[in-house]
Amino acid sequence: MAELMHELDLLDDHEKALNLEGLDFDYALSQTIGHRDEETLDARVREARQEFGEYLPEGLLNDRETQLYTRLYGEPIYLSQESELDLVEEEIDPDKLYREDGEGGWEEVAIDESATHDEPPLVYDMEAPPSVEETIAMQRTREVAEQLGGEIMLEQFEEEAAADSAPKFHPLTTMGKFSTDPSTIFIPKDSVTGPISVILSDFSNKHIADTAHRTLGGQYLPYSTTTPPLRLQAPQQPIPLEASQRYMSEMEANVFLATLYPGMYASVLSVLVEVRKRLGTDWIRNLMTQEGGPHVLDVSAGGAGVLAWRDILRAEWEAMTPEHSSEDPYPVGRSTVVTGSDSLRLRASAMLEDTSFLPRLPDYVHVREKPTLQDERAPPKRKQYDIIIAPHSLLGIEEEFLRKEHVQNLWNLLNPNGGVLILLEKGHQKGFEAVAGARDMLLKRFISSPGSTTYENLTESPEEDTFIEKEAGMIVAPCTNHNKCPMYQIPGHTKGRRDYCHFQQRYIRPAFLQRIIGAKDRNHEDLKFSYIAVQRGVDRRVEDSIIQGTEAADAAFNGYEDAVEMPKQEDEASSDEAVASETQPTPPTEEQETGGVNFLSLPRIVYQPMKRRGHVIFDLCTPAGKIERWTVPRSFSRQAYKDARKSQWGDLWALGAKTRVARSLRLGEKHGESRKERLARRAAEKEEMEEDAEDALEEGMEATSSMPDLQTPIKKKGQKIPSWEKQQMKKKRRQALKQVKPSA
Repeated sequence: MAELMHELDLLDDHEKALNLEGLDFDYALSQTIGHRDEETLDARVREARQEFGEYLPEGLLNDRETQLYTRLYGEPIYLSQESELDLVEEEIDPDKLYREDGEGGWEEVAIDESATHDEPPLVYDMEAPPSVEETIAMQRTREVAEQLGGEIMLEQFEEEAAADSAPKFHPLTTMGKFSTDPSTIFIPKDSVTGPISVILSDFSNKHIADTAHRTLGGQYLPYSTTTPPLRLQAPQQPIPLEASQRYMSEMEANVFLATLYPGMYASVLSVLVEVRKRLGTDWIRNLMTQEGGPHVLDVSAGGAGVLAWRDILRAEWEAMTPEHSSEDPYPVGRSTVVTGSDSLRLRASAMLEDTSFLPRLPDYVHVREKPTLQDERAPPKRKQYDIIIAPHSLLGIEEEFLRKEHVQNLWNLLNPNGGVLILLEKGHQKGFEAVAGARDMLLKRFISSPGSTTYENLTESPEEDTFIEKEAGMIVAPCTNHNKCPMYQIPGHTKGRRDYCHFQQRYIRPAFLQRIIGAKDRNHEDLKFSYIAVQRGVDRRVEDSIIQGTEAADAAFNGYEDAVEMPKQEDEASSDEAVASETQPTPPTEEQETGGVNFLSLPRIVYQPMKRRGHVIFDLCTPAGKIERWTVPRSFSRQAYKDARKSQWGDLWALGAKTRVARSLRLGEKHGESRKERLARRAAEKEEMEEDAEDALEEGMEATSSMPDLQTPIKKKGQKIPSWEKQQMKKKRRQALKQVKPSA
C-alpha cells in the first residue's frame, strides 16, 4: 500500500497516512474516500470539537464532516493560520484588552480610564453570595412588577432590603432557643459511632439487620426510639430491649448499640443542653469543681446518656479553659450505668472509661428510713447522684402503681441538694401520658409549691401524722409552671387524644444504622419525645424570686423587648473602642445580660409556629398553666416580628404579642373510644341500617309495586347495566323506603 501511494504521488497530500505509531486511514484519507461508517464519522467530528472548540483550522473537516458538525454544534468558524499568528507577531501591550471579533480575529476593547477609578472593588466568586436561580413564580412576579412600574419585595430579603439597624435576633430570643448548636446533631465519631463500628465489624451485617427487624417491629424499626407517623396507625408500644434486662444475646446487644444508642444519645443531649441553659453556668461549674466531680447515673440508656453528659462537660471545660487544647483530658466525674446482661455491659465498658456498672437499681422505696423494733441498727447509707438520666424507662411498666414506685425510687436516689432527674419517653400519646403522670405524682407528693406544702398519706397508721411535709424542688424544663398540666387533666390513658406535649430533635444517622434500615437517600431523622427535668432540694422560685402564674403570663404577653439593651453596631462599637480601653469596664453579669428576666417565667412554644403573610401565630404553654394562641403581626413590633419569623418549636418567647385567645384542646375522653373502635361502630351501624332497609323493603313491597320506575331492571343475558343507573335506582329506593317505613 505504501509503494502504491508513492507511485500515485499521494504521500505528500496525505502525510499522516504513514507513521511509526500505525496507520490511521480514517483521519488521513477522509478528505478523499470518506469514513467507513457513521460511528467513525461521529467520533471524528466530536474529537475535532473537543480539541479545537468553537474555532476550527481551515481544511480540518471535509464536506460530510462539516455537514454533521453544523447539525450538532452550528455553523463552524474557521481560523486561518495568519489570524492565529496576528497577536503573536505584533507586540502585545499588557495594558490593552482584546476580545474575539466572531470572525476568527481579535479586536481591541476600549477602556474608559475615568470609570475604572469610580467602580467598586472587584468581588471574587468566593466572597460573593450564592446566586439565586429565578423560578417560574419569581419570573412571573418580576414581569407583573415591570408592567405595573413597581419593584419586587421578596419576604426573605426584607432584612437586606430594609435599612434597619436592628440586629438579627433579640438577646432574649437567642437565649430562649430550644436547640443545640448546630441544630442538627452530628453524633461524634471518636466516642460513639467509631467504637460501635469496631464492635459491629466482627458480626454479619445481615444477621444484625434481621435481628433488628425481628425485635423492633420491621424494616423501619417502629419500636425503637423512632416515632412512627400517626397515619401509619402503628401500635404505641415500649422498646422491647431494655438495658436492665437480665439476659440479652450477643446479637441483641449489637442491635441495642446500633439502633438505640444513636437516638438515645441525640434526645438526651438535646434535653441536657436545655437544662444547662435554664440552670445557668454556675450550676454546671459548681458540679465540675466539687470534690470528685459530678456523679451521674444512667438508668436505661446503656451508657448513651453518660456519653451525652460527658460531651456537655467537655464543651463547658473548653469554655472555662480556652488556653487548653481540645485533646487535653477534662474532668468527667463519676459515672454509673445500669446494665443487666453481661453482653451489653462488655460492649458499653469498651466505650466508657472510669465507669461503674450495676446489674439493677437499688430499691430505696421499701427500705427502712429509721431504726425499727425488729432492727435497731441505723439505716444503710444510700447512694446519691447529681444527675439521673432515665430515658424510655416508664412506658415498659404497665401497672400505674409500679410506675409511680419507679419514679419515687429515682427521686430517692437524687442528691437532695440540687440533684436533677430527667425522664424521657417517645413522642406519642402514651409516651406523653407516662411522663405527665410522673410529673403529676412528683408535684403531688414531693415538690412543695405555694398553697401545697404537705401531702396526705392515707396509708399511714392513725397514730402517726398522715400529713407529710413536702421538700423544696422545681421543674426545670419544659414546663414554666407548677400547676396541673393543661394537656393532662384526666389521669391515665385517654382514648382519642390529639393534643399532647412533645418536642423533636434532628440527628444524622450513622452508616451502620442506615444499612439496617435500608435507607439510600435520607440520612437524617427527626426524633420526637416527651420529657421532664426536675431539680430536688432547690427551689429557684424562692432563691431567684421567680414569678409564675397569671402575673407572669400577663407580663410575658406585654413583652420584654425593652428590658435588655440591644447590642451596638460595628461602627458604634469601633468609635467607643478608645474609651472602653481606658475605662476597662467589668463584664456584664447574667442578670444584666437578661435585664432581670428569668426564662423560667416565660411561655414555651409547644407546637410548630404558623408563619403566615404579615403575622405569626404561636401556640404557647403559659406560666399560668394554660394553652393560649398568641398572634405577633408586623404592626406589633418590627423586632418581635422578625424574631417570630425565625422562631421554632420548643423555644421560650419573651417579646410579647398583640392578641391572645384560649386554644381549644382535643384531649379525648377517659372512657371514650379509639379510632379503630369508632370505625368498627360505624360499620356495625351501617350494616344494621341496611338490614332494616331490607326488612322495610319486604314489608312495603305492595306500596312500591305501584311504582314501576323503582323496580330493579331485569338484566337480560349478555346485557350490562351501567353503574350510574344502579346508583340512581338505589337512591330512589332509599327515598321510597323513608316514606314507607313510618306507615309500616
